[in-house]
Amino acid sequence: MKFNKKLLVLALAAALPCFSAHAQSAAELQKEIEVLKAQLKMLSDKIEAMAAKPAAVDPQEFNRLVQKIDLAEEDSINAGFKGMKFKGVIDVGYSNDEISAATGFDKARGNGGNGVAMFEISKEPDEGIGWMLRLTPLSSTSIVHEASLSVPVGSGSAKIIAGLTPDFSGYELSWGNANPLISNNLLYTHSAATNYMGAGMSYEVGDWTAKWMVGQVDGVASRSLPGIAYRADYSASEYSGIGFSGVHVRTNNGPGNVDLMEVDAYHTRGDLTLQGQLSLGRLIGGTSGTGDDARWWGVSALVGYKLTPRLQAIARADYIDNRANGGGIYYNPLDANNTSVFGPELDETGIAADPTRGANRYALTAGVNYAVNGNTQWKTEIRVDRSTGANFLDSNGQYKQGNTTIGTALVVSF
Repeated sequence: MKFNKKLLVLALAAALPCFSAHAQSAAELQKEIEVLKAQLKMLSDKIEAMAAKPAAVDPQEFNRLVQKIDLAEEDSINAGFKGMKFKGVIDVGYSNDEISAATGFDKARGNGGNGVAMFEISKEPDEGIGWMLRLTPLSSTSIVHEASLSVPVGSGSAKIIAGLTPDFSGYELSWGNANPLISNNLLYTHSAATNYMGAGMSYEVGDWTAKWMVGQVDGVASRSLPGIAYRADYSASEYSGIGFSGVHVRTNNGPGNVDLMEVDAYHTRGDLTLQGQLSLGRLIGGTSGTGDDARWWGVSALVGYKLTPRLQAIARADYIDNRANGGGIYYNPLDANNTSVFGPELDETGIAADPTRGANRYALTAGVNYAVNGNTQWKTEIRVDRSTGANFLDSNGQYKQGNTTIGTALVVSF
Protein backbone atom coordinates (compact mmCIF):
# COMPACT_ATOMS: atom_id res chain seq x y z
CA MET A 1 0.00 0.00 0.00
CA LYS A 2 1.39 3.41 -0.96
CA PHE A 3 1.00 6.56 1.19
CA ASN A 4 0.87 10.12 -0.04
CA LYS A 5 2.80 12.21 2.46
CA LYS A 6 1.39 15.49 1.16
CA LEU A 7 -2.21 14.35 1.74
CA LEU A 8 -1.34 13.21 5.25
CA VAL A 9 0.23 16.56 6.11
CA LEU A 10 -2.81 18.44 4.78
CA ALA A 11 -5.16 16.23 6.83
CA LEU A 12 -3.23 16.90 10.00
CA ALA A 13 -3.10 20.60 9.22
CA ALA A 14 -6.87 20.63 8.70
CA ALA A 15 -7.39 18.99 12.10
CA LEU A 16 -5.28 21.63 13.82
CA PRO A 17 -8.08 24.23 14.22
CA CYS A 18 -10.29 21.65 15.98
CA PHE A 19 -7.61 21.06 18.56
CA SER A 20 -7.01 24.77 18.90
CA ALA A 21 -10.66 25.45 19.68
CA HIS A 22 -10.35 23.54 22.93
CA ALA A 23 -7.15 25.27 23.98
CA GLN A 24 -7.52 27.50 27.07
CA SER A 25 -4.42 29.63 26.49
CA ALA A 26 -1.60 30.42 24.10
CA ALA A 27 0.73 28.18 26.13
CA GLU A 28 -1.62 25.21 25.80
CA LEU A 29 -1.99 25.94 22.06
CA GLN A 30 1.79 25.94 21.64
CA LYS A 31 2.02 22.67 23.55
CA GLU A 32 -0.55 21.01 21.29
CA ILE A 33 1.32 22.26 18.20
CA GLU A 34 4.56 20.65 19.45
CA VAL A 35 2.73 17.36 20.04
CA LEU A 36 1.31 17.43 16.51
CA LYS A 37 4.75 18.14 15.06
CA ALA A 38 6.19 15.14 16.88
CA GLN A 39 3.36 12.92 15.66
CA LEU A 40 3.81 14.19 12.09
CA LYS A 41 7.55 13.40 12.15
CA MET A 42 6.86 9.90 13.50
CA LEU A 43 4.35 9.18 10.73
CA SER A 44 6.69 10.60 8.08
CA ASP A 45 9.56 8.34 9.29
CA LYS A 46 7.31 5.29 9.18
CA ILE A 47 6.19 6.10 5.62
CA GLU A 48 9.79 6.49 4.43
CA ALA A 49 10.77 3.22 6.09
CA MET A 50 7.90 1.40 4.38
CA ALA A 51 8.86 2.92 1.01
CA ALA A 52 12.47 1.75 1.40
CA LYS A 53 11.51 -1.77 2.42
CA PRO A 54 11.97 -4.20 -0.51
CA ALA A 55 9.00 -6.01 -1.89
CA ALA A 56 8.33 -9.40 -0.41
CA VAL A 57 9.73 -12.36 -2.41
CA ASP A 58 7.56 -15.34 -3.13
CA PRO A 59 9.49 -18.29 -1.59
CA GLN A 60 8.13 -20.75 -4.16
CA GLU A 61 9.12 -18.58 -7.11
CA PHE A 62 12.60 -18.10 -5.60
CA ASN A 63 13.07 -21.86 -5.17
CA ARG A 64 11.98 -22.51 -8.76
CA LEU A 65 14.55 -19.98 -10.00
CA VAL A 66 17.33 -21.61 -7.96
CA GLN A 67 16.39 -25.04 -9.34
CA LYS A 68 16.53 -23.75 -12.93
CA ILE A 69 20.02 -22.30 -12.37
CA ASP A 70 21.26 -25.52 -10.76
CA LEU A 71 19.87 -27.64 -13.61
CA ALA A 72 21.45 -25.38 -16.25
CA GLU A 73 24.84 -25.60 -14.53
CA GLU A 74 24.54 -29.37 -14.18
CA ASP A 75 23.65 -29.77 -17.87
CA SER A 76 26.67 -27.60 -18.80
CA ILE A 77 29.00 -29.76 -16.68
CA ASN A 78 27.58 -33.03 -18.05
CA ALA A 79 27.93 -31.79 -21.63
CA GLY A 80 31.56 -30.78 -20.99
CA PHE A 81 30.99 -27.06 -21.69
CA LYS A 82 31.98 -25.69 -18.29
CA GLY A 83 35.05 -23.49 -18.64
CA MET A 84 35.03 -23.81 -22.43
CA LYS A 85 35.85 -20.77 -24.59
CA PHE A 86 35.57 -20.13 -28.31
CA LYS A 87 37.67 -17.54 -30.15
CA GLY A 88 38.28 -16.66 -33.75
CA VAL A 89 40.15 -14.20 -35.97
CA ILE A 90 39.67 -13.27 -39.62
CA ASP A 91 42.41 -11.09 -41.09
CA VAL A 92 42.08 -9.90 -44.71
CA GLY A 93 44.43 -7.47 -46.36
CA TYR A 94 45.96 -6.01 -49.50
CA SER A 95 49.62 -5.19 -50.11
CA ASN A 96 51.76 -3.82 -52.92
CA ASP A 97 55.54 -4.08 -52.87
CA GLU A 98 58.11 -2.28 -54.96
CA ILE A 99 60.22 -5.06 -56.40
CA SER A 100 57.42 -7.39 -57.48
CA ALA A 101 54.56 -4.99 -58.21
CA ALA A 102 52.27 -6.07 -61.01
CA THR A 103 49.45 -4.51 -62.95
CA GLY A 104 46.12 -5.45 -61.44
CA PHE A 105 45.40 -7.84 -58.64
CA ASP A 106 48.21 -10.40 -58.84
CA LYS A 107 49.12 -12.00 -55.52
CA ALA A 108 51.75 -14.21 -57.14
CA ARG A 109 53.83 -11.14 -58.02
CA GLY A 110 53.42 -9.31 -54.73
CA ASN A 111 50.44 -7.12 -55.66
CA GLY A 112 47.30 -8.59 -54.21
CA GLY A 113 45.22 -9.75 -51.30
CA ASN A 114 45.92 -12.17 -48.53
CA GLY A 115 43.91 -13.68 -45.73
CA VAL A 116 44.40 -15.44 -42.41
CA ALA A 117 41.76 -17.25 -40.40
CA MET A 118 41.96 -18.80 -36.94
CA PHE A 119 39.46 -20.67 -34.80
CA GLU A 120 40.29 -21.61 -31.23
CA ILE A 121 38.57 -23.86 -28.72
CA SER A 122 39.96 -24.00 -25.19
CA LYS A 123 38.97 -25.28 -21.78
CA GLU A 124 40.40 -23.97 -18.55
CA PRO A 125 41.14 -26.66 -15.95
CA ASP A 126 38.96 -26.64 -12.85
CA GLU A 127 40.33 -29.66 -11.05
CA GLY A 128 41.17 -31.65 -14.14
CA ILE A 129 42.73 -31.30 -17.57
CA GLY A 130 42.73 -28.07 -19.56
CA TRP A 131 43.29 -28.13 -23.29
CA MET A 132 43.68 -25.92 -26.35
CA LEU A 133 42.92 -26.60 -30.02
CA ARG A 134 43.72 -23.82 -32.49
CA LEU A 135 43.03 -24.29 -36.21
CA THR A 136 44.32 -22.21 -39.13
CA PRO A 137 42.39 -23.37 -42.22
CA LEU A 138 44.14 -20.93 -44.63
CA SER A 139 47.67 -21.87 -43.54
CA SER A 140 50.06 -23.14 -46.22
CA THR A 141 51.88 -25.39 -43.74
CA SER A 142 49.48 -27.03 -41.26
CA ILE A 143 45.84 -26.56 -40.34
CA VAL A 144 46.68 -27.26 -36.67
CA HIS A 145 48.53 -24.35 -35.06
CA GLU A 146 48.27 -25.63 -31.49
CA ALA A 147 46.96 -28.81 -29.86
CA SER A 148 48.05 -28.85 -26.24
CA LEU A 149 46.90 -29.83 -22.78
CA SER A 150 47.73 -28.88 -19.19
CA VAL A 151 47.30 -30.87 -16.00
CA PRO A 152 47.54 -29.25 -12.53
CA VAL A 153 50.11 -30.80 -10.21
CA GLY A 154 49.46 -30.68 -6.46
CA SER A 155 47.83 -27.70 -4.78
CA GLY A 156 50.16 -25.05 -6.25
CA SER A 157 50.31 -23.37 -9.65
CA ALA A 158 52.52 -25.99 -11.33
CA LYS A 159 51.11 -27.73 -14.39
CA ILE A 160 52.25 -30.43 -16.77
CA ILE A 161 52.04 -29.16 -20.36
CA ALA A 162 52.21 -31.32 -23.47
CA GLY A 163 51.37 -31.39 -27.16
CA LEU A 164 52.01 -29.00 -30.05
CA THR A 165 52.60 -25.37 -28.99
CA PRO A 166 53.79 -22.23 -30.82
CA ASP A 167 57.19 -20.69 -30.15
CA PHE A 168 57.68 -18.94 -26.78
CA SER A 169 60.01 -16.12 -27.89
CA GLY A 170 59.59 -12.43 -28.63
CA TYR A 171 57.14 -9.62 -28.00
CA GLU A 172 55.00 -10.27 -31.10
CA LEU A 173 52.24 -12.86 -31.38
CA SER A 174 50.87 -14.85 -34.28
CA TRP A 175 47.52 -13.13 -34.86
CA GLY A 176 46.58 -9.76 -36.25
CA ASN A 177 44.24 -8.84 -33.40
CA ALA A 178 47.18 -9.10 -30.96
CA ASN A 179 49.66 -7.01 -33.00
CA PRO A 180 49.22 -3.32 -33.86
CA LEU A 181 50.98 -3.54 -37.26
CA ILE A 182 50.24 -5.76 -40.25
CA SER A 183 53.69 -7.29 -40.73
CA ASN A 184 55.91 -8.99 -38.16
CA ASN A 185 59.41 -7.86 -37.24
CA LEU A 186 62.56 -9.38 -38.76
CA LEU A 187 63.41 -11.34 -35.60
CA TYR A 188 59.97 -12.99 -35.50
CA THR A 189 60.23 -13.90 -39.17
CA HIS A 190 63.86 -15.09 -39.44
CA SER A 191 65.42 -15.62 -36.01
CA ALA A 192 62.86 -17.72 -34.13
CA ALA A 193 61.45 -21.22 -34.15
CA THR A 194 57.83 -21.86 -35.16
CA ASN A 195 56.57 -24.58 -32.82
CA TYR A 196 57.47 -27.37 -30.39
CA MET A 197 56.07 -30.87 -29.97
CA GLY A 198 56.74 -32.46 -26.60
CA ALA A 199 56.08 -32.20 -22.88
CA GLY A 200 57.17 -29.96 -20.02
CA MET A 201 56.01 -27.87 -17.06
CA SER A 202 54.71 -24.39 -16.31
CA TYR A 203 54.89 -22.46 -13.01
CA GLU A 204 53.75 -19.25 -11.33
CA VAL A 205 55.71 -17.94 -8.34
CA GLY A 206 54.90 -14.44 -7.16
CA ASP A 207 55.64 -12.02 -9.99
CA TRP A 208 57.38 -14.76 -12.01
CA THR A 209 55.95 -17.17 -14.58
CA ALA A 210 58.02 -19.84 -16.30
CA LYS A 211 57.60 -22.78 -18.66
CA TRP A 212 59.74 -25.30 -20.48
CA MET A 213 59.26 -28.15 -22.92
CA VAL A 214 61.43 -30.95 -24.32
CA GLY A 215 60.80 -32.65 -27.65
CA GLN A 216 60.92 -31.76 -31.33
CA VAL A 217 61.52 -28.18 -32.48
CA ASP A 218 59.90 -27.38 -35.84
CA GLY A 219 59.45 -31.09 -36.48
CA VAL A 220 63.17 -31.81 -36.27
CA ALA A 221 64.03 -34.96 -34.30
CA SER A 222 67.14 -34.94 -32.16
CA ARG A 223 70.03 -37.26 -32.85
CA SER A 224 70.57 -38.18 -29.21
CA LEU A 225 68.75 -35.78 -26.87
CA PRO A 226 65.44 -33.99 -27.42
CA GLY A 227 65.49 -30.27 -28.06
CA ILE A 228 64.54 -27.93 -25.24
CA ALA A 229 62.61 -24.67 -25.27
CA TYR A 230 61.99 -22.42 -22.26
CA ARG A 231 60.72 -19.00 -21.22
CA ALA A 232 60.52 -16.99 -17.98
CA ASP A 233 58.72 -13.67 -17.42
CA TYR A 234 58.91 -11.14 -14.59
CA SER A 235 56.12 -8.63 -14.04
CA ALA A 236 57.95 -5.57 -12.71
CA SER A 237 54.73 -3.58 -12.24
CA GLU A 238 51.20 -3.25 -13.50
CA TYR A 239 52.57 -1.51 -16.59
CA SER A 240 55.87 -3.21 -17.45
CA GLY A 241 57.65 -6.54 -17.57
CA ILE A 242 60.61 -8.43 -18.98
CA GLY A 243 61.10 -11.96 -20.28
CA PHE A 244 63.74 -14.21 -21.75
CA SER A 245 63.57 -17.44 -23.73
CA GLY A 246 65.75 -19.95 -25.49
CA VAL A 247 65.73 -22.91 -27.87
CA HIS A 248 68.52 -25.49 -28.12
CA VAL A 249 68.55 -28.45 -30.50
CA ARG A 250 71.30 -30.97 -31.16
CA THR A 251 70.68 -32.84 -34.39
CA ASN A 252 72.34 -33.85 -37.63
CA ASN A 253 69.46 -32.96 -39.93
CA GLY A 254 67.09 -30.10 -40.60
CA PRO A 255 68.59 -26.68 -39.91
CA GLY A 256 71.61 -28.11 -38.05
CA ASN A 257 72.48 -27.71 -34.38
CA VAL A 258 70.60 -24.67 -33.14
CA ASP A 259 71.00 -22.20 -30.27
CA LEU A 260 68.46 -19.35 -30.12
CA MET A 261 68.25 -16.94 -27.20
CA GLU A 262 66.40 -13.66 -26.72
CA VAL A 263 65.24 -11.13 -24.15
CA ASP A 264 62.20 -8.90 -24.59
CA ALA A 265 60.47 -6.21 -22.54
CA TYR A 266 57.40 -3.98 -22.59
CA HIS A 267 56.00 -0.86 -20.95
CA THR A 268 52.39 0.18 -21.50
CA ARG A 269 50.83 3.05 -19.59
CA GLY A 270 48.20 5.53 -20.67
CA ASP A 271 48.52 6.30 -24.38
CA LEU A 272 52.15 5.10 -24.70
CA THR A 273 53.30 1.59 -25.62
CA LEU A 274 56.96 0.53 -25.77
CA GLN A 275 58.20 -2.95 -26.76
CA GLY A 276 61.66 -4.27 -27.53
CA GLN A 277 63.64 -7.43 -28.20
CA LEU A 278 67.28 -8.52 -28.49
CA SER A 279 68.11 -11.88 -30.07
CA LEU A 280 71.25 -13.99 -30.47
CA GLY A 281 71.59 -17.14 -32.55
CA ARG A 282 73.89 -19.65 -34.14
CA LEU A 283 73.66 -22.68 -36.41
CA ILE A 284 76.49 -25.08 -35.74
CA GLY A 285 78.06 -27.26 -38.38
CA GLY A 286 78.69 -25.89 -41.86
CA THR A 287 75.55 -23.77 -42.25
CA SER A 288 77.03 -20.35 -43.07
CA GLY A 289 78.09 -18.91 -46.41
CA THR A 290 81.68 -20.09 -45.83
CA GLY A 291 80.68 -23.49 -44.47
CA ASP A 292 81.43 -22.52 -40.88
CA ASP A 293 79.00 -21.83 -38.03
CA ALA A 294 76.37 -19.22 -38.81
CA ARG A 295 76.18 -16.51 -36.13
CA TRP A 296 73.96 -13.45 -35.92
CA TRP A 297 72.33 -10.98 -33.57
CA GLY A 298 69.33 -8.72 -33.98
CA VAL A 299 67.26 -6.05 -32.28
CA SER A 300 63.69 -4.82 -32.70
CA ALA A 301 61.92 -1.87 -31.05
CA LEU A 302 58.32 -0.69 -31.33
CA VAL A 303 56.63 2.47 -30.07
CA GLY A 304 52.91 3.15 -30.20
CA TYR A 305 50.91 6.21 -29.16
CA LYS A 306 47.14 6.66 -28.94
CA LEU A 307 46.30 9.83 -30.86
CA THR A 308 42.67 9.28 -29.84
CA PRO A 309 41.07 6.50 -27.79
CA ARG A 310 40.53 4.59 -31.06
CA LEU A 311 43.44 5.67 -33.26
CA GLN A 312 47.00 4.51 -32.55
CA ALA A 313 50.15 5.55 -34.45
CA ILE A 314 52.94 2.93 -34.49
CA ALA A 315 56.59 2.87 -35.58
CA ARG A 316 58.98 -0.10 -35.52
CA ALA A 317 62.68 -0.51 -36.32
CA ASP A 318 64.40 -3.90 -36.88
CA TYR A 319 68.03 -4.79 -37.49
CA ILE A 320 69.87 -8.10 -37.98
CA ASP A 321 73.67 -8.23 -38.04
CA ASN A 322 74.50 -11.22 -40.22
CA ARG A 323 78.02 -10.37 -41.30
CA ALA A 324 79.90 -13.32 -39.76
CA ASN A 325 81.17 -16.16 -41.95
CA GLY A 326 79.36 -15.10 -45.09
CA GLY A 327 75.94 -14.93 -43.49
CA GLY A 328 73.38 -17.48 -42.39
CA ILE A 329 70.35 -17.44 -40.10
CA TYR A 330 67.70 -19.80 -38.67
CA TYR A 331 65.06 -19.18 -41.35
CA ASN A 332 66.89 -18.23 -44.54
CA PRO A 333 64.62 -18.28 -47.61
CA LEU A 334 66.05 -18.39 -51.13
CA ASP A 335 65.01 -16.23 -54.06
CA ALA A 336 64.11 -17.35 -57.57
CA ASN A 337 67.79 -17.80 -58.44
CA ASN A 338 68.43 -19.93 -55.35
CA THR A 339 70.28 -17.02 -53.75
CA SER A 340 70.14 -16.59 -49.99
CA VAL A 341 68.45 -13.44 -48.72
CA PHE A 342 70.76 -13.62 -45.69
CA GLY A 343 73.81 -14.95 -47.51
CA PRO A 344 76.91 -13.06 -48.69
CA GLU A 345 76.58 -9.45 -49.81
CA LEU A 346 75.77 -9.39 -53.52
CA ASP A 347 76.44 -6.71 -56.10
CA GLU A 348 73.88 -5.62 -58.70
CA THR A 349 74.80 -8.58 -60.90
CA GLY A 350 74.13 -11.09 -58.13
CA ILE A 351 77.81 -11.85 -57.50
CA ALA A 352 79.41 -11.92 -54.03
CA ALA A 353 82.62 -9.89 -54.14
CA ASP A 354 83.60 -11.19 -50.68
CA PRO A 355 82.00 -14.57 -49.84
CA THR A 356 83.06 -14.23 -46.18
CA ARG A 357 81.03 -11.04 -45.67
CA GLY A 358 77.34 -11.65 -44.94
CA ALA A 359 74.55 -9.19 -45.74
CA ASN A 360 73.02 -7.27 -42.83
CA ARG A 361 69.31 -6.45 -42.93
CA TYR A 362 67.12 -3.73 -41.45
CA ALA A 363 63.50 -2.66 -41.76
CA LEU A 364 61.56 0.49 -40.82
CA THR A 365 57.78 0.26 -40.50
CA ALA A 366 55.19 2.93 -39.73
CA GLY A 367 51.43 2.67 -39.61
CA VAL A 368 48.15 3.42 -37.90
CA ASN A 369 45.65 1.14 -36.22
CA TYR A 370 42.03 2.26 -35.91
CA ALA A 371 39.62 0.42 -33.60
CA VAL A 372 36.35 0.39 -35.55
CA ASN A 373 34.74 -1.28 -32.53
CA GLY A 374 35.73 -3.66 -29.75
CA ASN A 375 36.18 -6.55 -32.21
CA THR A 376 37.37 -4.88 -35.41
CA GLN A 377 40.67 -3.20 -36.32
CA TRP A 378 41.57 -1.41 -39.53
CA LYS A 379 45.31 -1.08 -40.19
CA THR A 380 47.54 0.61 -42.74
CA GLU A 381 51.33 0.53 -42.91
CA ILE A 382 54.34 1.33 -45.02
CA ARG A 383 57.47 -0.79 -44.63
CA VAL A 384 60.96 -0.19 -46.01
CA ASP A 385 63.36 -3.20 -46.08
CA ARG A 386 67.03 -2.65 -46.85
CA SER A 387 70.20 -4.77 -47.07
CA THR A 388 73.90 -3.93 -47.10
CA GLY A 389 74.08 -5.96 -50.31
CA ALA A 390 71.88 -6.17 -53.41
CA ASN A 391 70.14 -9.21 -51.95
CA PHE A 392 66.59 -8.45 -53.15
CA LEU A 393 65.61 -9.92 -56.51
CA ASP A 394 62.79 -8.13 -58.33
CA SER A 395 60.28 -9.57 -60.80
CA ASN A 396 62.50 -8.55 -63.73
CA GLY A 397 65.52 -10.49 -62.44
CA GLN A 398 67.36 -7.41 -61.20
CA TYR A 399 69.19 -7.38 -57.86
CA LYS A 400 68.37 -4.46 -55.58
CA GLN A 401 69.29 -3.30 -52.10
CA GLY A 402 65.77 -2.75 -50.85
CA ASN A 403 62.04 -3.19 -51.09
CA THR A 404 59.13 -0.97 -50.05
CA THR A 405 55.71 -2.39 -49.17
CA ILE A 406 52.41 -0.59 -48.61
CA GLY A 407 49.51 -2.52 -47.11
CA THR A 408 46.12 -2.30 -45.44
CA ALA A 409 44.17 -4.90 -43.51
CA LEU A 410 40.88 -5.43 -41.69
CA VAL A 411 41.00 -7.74 -38.64
CA VAL A 412 37.82 -9.09 -37.03
CA SER A 413 38.01 -11.13 -33.83
CA PHE A 414 35.46 -12.72 -31.52
